[in-house]
Amino acid sequence: MPFFRFFEKGQHLKRGYGIQVRSRLERTFSGAAHAAPSEMKSPMRIAARRNIMDKQTTAQPYPWYDDRVEAVRKEYVNPWAEAEGPAVEPTWYTPREIYNYLDGKVWKQDEAKRAVSVIMYQCLRGIKSNAMFIGPSGCGKTHIWRCLQKLYPNRIEIADSSNLTQDGWRGNKKWTDLLRSPIFRAGYHTILVLDEADKMLAPKFSYSQNVSQNIQSEGLTILEGACVEIKIDSVIHTVDTSRISFVLCGAFSNKARSVAERDSGSRIGFGADPKPVQPYARPLGEADFIEFGVMPEFLGRIQKIVHLEPMTEEDYYRMTDSSFSLLTHIQEQYKASIRLTPQKRRELAELACRTGLGVRGMANQIRQLVDNAIFDDCECRCFEF
Repeated sequence: MPFFRFFEKGQHLKRGYGIQVRSRLERTFSGAAHAAPSEMKSPMRIAARRNIMDKQTTAQPYPWYDDRVEAVRKEYVNPWAEAEGPAVEPTWYTPREIYNYLDGKVWKQDEAKRAVSVIMYQCLRGIKSNAMFIGPSGCGKTHIWRCLQKLYPNRIEIADSSNLTQDGWRGNKKWTDLLRSPIFRAGYHTILVLDEADKMLAPKFSYSQNVSQNIQSEGLTILEGACVEIKIDSVIHTVDTSRISFVLCGAFSNKARSVAERDSGSRIGFGADPKPVQPYARPLGEADFIEFGVMPEFLGRIQKIVHLEPMTEEDYYRMTDSSFSLLTHIQEQYKASIRLTPQKRRELAELACRTGLGVRGMANQIRQLVDNAIFDDCECRCFEF
């Protein structure tokens, strides 16, 4: 009976079925040596087939279609694969050298650049350091890490944590999904930057249950350091989070405004004396975060809290005509030269400061100007506004 007839009859897979198939194949190969001269196969070909079969059966004791295969495929390392050379270790820079690199790419934020430099240096030395970066939208919280990621692409991963959901609930992003990047399995100490972390930590209620606290509870052991199993393409990998530094970036804008209003002593109602409210005038403390909804156990696993300064209108104005200019990226994107007049720069700076959109708001306005100009003349590669 031909080999494929086993499947045509629809026989169910049983415990010894793989052995039966293998025995039949071995008899076929061994019988080739006694076949007629016209049916004889090359000895080298027969030996090669036996070698492949031995490797497959040694690598996994069950046939490929057996459900038990997945149980023995946990990070299987092929012993016959060619030995790979040692991974290239990225260049080690001192904290001062990392700071100087960031100083040429990030406007202001000296405290944040110093903190990032130390965290990166400790990561290179194998020291875990969790941190939280707090600041208004557009002040450069994530931009700092994007700049450093270009220097260390195999050490830094940036992920959006705003839509993180707890295990067992609807949603396709859990804590383990944040660890799917291959850099976490390369054997290095790495950094995972969780952008929009304030959205994850904000209280969210479903059926009178605070979902945010459940999400934080699931992340406690991961922040502390644990071996987590992650399934990728039917293969189970183990990631050691004790070799990962977690950096949470968030604005916490509502909390910053409420703290500013409380500190300013502003009153409402008839005869009240309105006072200007300046969010982020005072750095948020641990008590403010706990009042916001962060669990003390979660906050206790954050070793450092870094506050970024709010940008002023003058900062935005100078950023449009300096080595930090956001025009550089837009010019590369459009492959065109863009020049802004002092009046247009002032308008963009005032808009960014008034709306609170920051650098993103200015970049969107510039792109809109370029798009309108391209509509009128798509061949133009030099724009002035």
